[in-house]
Amino acid sequence: MKRLDNQSGRAIDYSADIVQLEDFYQKQYELIKAGNTDLATFELVMLGNALDFIQMVRISFGVELDGQEKSIGALEEVLDAFKRGIANKNVFDIAESKIAEKAASYFGFLIIANSGGEWLDTPEGAVVSIKGREAYVYAFIRHYLSGNADISAVQYYRNTKLIK
Repeated sequence: MKRLDNQSGRAIDYSADIVQLEDFYQKQYELIKAGNTDLATFELVMLGNALDFIQMVRISFGVELDGQEKSIGALEEVLDAFKRGIANKNVFDIAESKIAEKAASYFGFLIIANSGGEWLDTPEGAVVSIKGREAYVYAFIRHYLSGNADISAVQYYRNTKLIK
């Protein structure tokens, strides 16, 4: 579709702070509502999901996730709390799926912000491609939340940092 605002598409600045990213997302959303449908990208959807997860964690746990590498430990603690709720059947299947989707979006955001890479939409779910190697963040988060992951979220994150 033709651009209605005479601006070129804007890339997401993964180095921006969360408030700036929320503002960017809201502006993009308003442009999309005004008819700039070319801005409705998979990457923007993933950013929206990541921001939703940040807000959910802030409200539910009082934990601030900021996209910085140091937040990986806090993310793992939050995932462990969700995992306990899933194991105890305190979280229903639909909620579990939405939590996994949003958590994977934040996890991928964290990887891209600190290691580089880009989002890919695959039949297996959301993937972060780093230098041609794929990190299956959605599949990992689903396995982690169900108690079937072989490694911790911190270790998975560290493994993505090793991609050369």
